[in-house]
Amino acid sequence: MTWTMGGRTLRSVLVTRLRYLGDIVMSTVVLEALRAGDPGLRLGYLCEAVHGPVLERIPGLDRIHLLDSRRRGADARARDSHPDRVSAGTGTLGTVLALRAARYDLACDLFFNPRSAWLLWSAGMPLRIGGSAGWRRRLYTHTVRPEDLSPTHRGILRTLAPGGLGDHLCRLAPLHHVETGLPFLDWLDQAGPGRPLRPRLRGSGSPDRHPAALTALGISPGEDYLVLAPGATWATKEWPLDGWRELIGLLVKAGRGPLAVVLPPGKEAVWAPLAGAIPSGFGGLLPGLPLGEVLDVISGATGVVSVDGGIMHAAVGLGRPTVGLFGPTDPGVWFPYEEAGPFRVLAVRPDCHPCNLHVCDRFVCLPELTAGQVARTLEQVLAAG
Repeated sequence: MTWTMGGRTLRSVLVTRLRYLGDIVMSTVVLEALRAGDPGLRLGYLCEAVHGPVLERIPGLDRIHLLDSRRRGADARARDSHPDRVSAGTGTLGTVLALRAARYDLACDLFFNPRSAWLLWSAGMPLRIGGSAGWRRRLYTHTVRPEDLSPTHRGILRTLAPGGLGDHLCRLAPLHHVETGLPFLDWLDQAGPGRPLRPRLRGSGSPDRHPAALTALGISPGEDYLVLAPGATWATKEWPLDGWRELIGLLVKAGRGPLAVVLPPGKEAVWAPLAGAIPSGFGGLLPGLPLGEVLDVISGATGVVSVDGGIMHAAVGLGRPTVGLFGPTDPGVWFPYEEAGPFRVLAVRPDCHPCNLHVCDRFVCLPELTAGQVARTLEQVLAAG
């Protein structure tokens, strides 16, 4: 089976999303669709080296390109405390040379910021799909915007890849599938996977991968445990400490545990008071761990409760029953998973929702969410899972 674009047969495709763990996990639907249409397609992925461990969990990748980069963007300081920030990635010139040597027929840029646009252009790839923002649109051969799709095609994405999944997947609209004679989005509807897509990551796959950090909490290999992930880059995405404390009390009372509380690097002191809510022998707090170990912890969990962030998306990708707690962001965009498995979202929507604010003087959305609501939803998800 074969994909073409602009009359050129595609034997190899590079997908790139330089940063943000959750977006990289969501982008796996693009790889799944490409592979479903052509099992022999050679697939590569380029991202910042800090996210390399999650690429190792993506099925079907033939090559991983890791860019060694200083933290950039408005949230650079908030992300800079990650213990994986020192990496074995390649610098800019080395990345360009590696991409040139790989001779990809097409690059699909799901980030399309100035740096990713320049990298792909410098690598001399003959076909480059990206966004249409600013001057950098000139560095792509094709630009695709969700709002430019036909109503029919937008409907296909709402059904099979809603929210942010569809925003990633629509970039493949210029492709044609040779055997069916269909453009990509029509192929997706008529001959594709035939079910709502969701991110898919490989689990740890072996009891030998049982993280030492869990053993330190008294959680043995094969033992059921729950993961709680209270931290986020932005304070407006965090459910208040008292809510987590009360939830832990309800879970302990119900015998749901032990509990492994994953703390974000650099914010351990903020959440340290939760340790007092967890009885001895019922788990505890995990310090800021490297991303690979965090993925191992999530992979073995019976269920996950997380605020909106990369851990939440990774839990869905790993197929763990997941409850996502949402504040200022739109779950219709960032939690499009409820039709695809044991995944549920909880969001209080005041009249200002969604605001997407990083700082809010009227922070009412997440604080209005009760521990009882979360505990009941978790029970439903665990039963479904």
